[in-house]
Amino acid sequence: MQESTVFRHIVEVLELISAVIYSLFLSICQTQPRRVVLYYHGVRDEDAQGFERQMVYLAGSCIVVKASQIIEAATDGERPVVAITFDDAFISVLENAIPVLKSHGLTATVFVPTGQLAQLPRWEMRDGQPDRFDAVMSERQIAEVAKDGFEVLSHAVSHTNLTEIDGARLEKEMKDSKHTLEKILGCEVCGISYPYGACNSRVCNAAKAAGYRLGFTIEPATVSTSTDLMQIGRFAVSPHDGLLKSKLKVTGAYQVVNSLRRIKRTLLRH
Repeated sequence: MQESTVFRHIVEVLELISAVIYSLFLSICQTQPRRVVLYYHGVRDEDAQGFERQMVYLAGSCIVVKASQIIEAATDGERPVVAITFDDAFISVLENAIPVLKSHGLTATVFVPTGQLAQLPRWEMRDGQPDRFDAVMSERQIAEVAKDGFEVLSHAVSHTNLTEIDGARLEKEMKDSKHTLEKILGCEVCGISYPYGACNSRVCNAAKAAGYRLGFTIEPATVSTSTDLMQIGRFAVSPHDGLLKSKLKVTGAYQVVNSLRRIKRTLLRH
């Protein structure tokens, strides 16, 4: 096992232990049900069983809503309010995730990179990342997903890091994606998931100017009435996550990872 892999596993174990401890604190101090947005990428054939286990848990223990409803959805005072999202609109989501969601009466939101429709992803991925062989849905498939009642929102055009491009291209990434999807769907597209979760004030302002009301990052953070609507946090979930880890993410306990990352950055600076 390579050193980097060993280090990654150590970090994952430390994060899990920290989340367990933090969940005990939440169980004592929490007065309102958590509002949490989860995000996946592809759901391959070999992921389907693990994904279904997670959906069974969500269906029985949570109020599941679309991403655009996460702030205002009604609660029953007990169960967490959860939005399930998928970045990149991979065909494997259509083939393996959507049928599971439908069978359990769950909804979800799919974020689409409109410049990659019906193509293998051309954006940068880590070596060995399996999604690089998973094509993005076609225009027809996206329309079918929406027709089945799932929410479709923007993931920009080219899946580029929006913080690293100039103003003219940033505006085009925002507006062209929104326009393309609205033409396909015949309805307003109110939100965007920033590729790689990369955003800053300039990106958020550009999103607002393009007409988006909601922006989603990959920062693991729960949602509340004080959340910046253009920087809504989400928790990364893998179909391979065990049930304990999945539950900790649903309750928001993995928010503690933010603190661990800040400590890590501080130590590295010294």
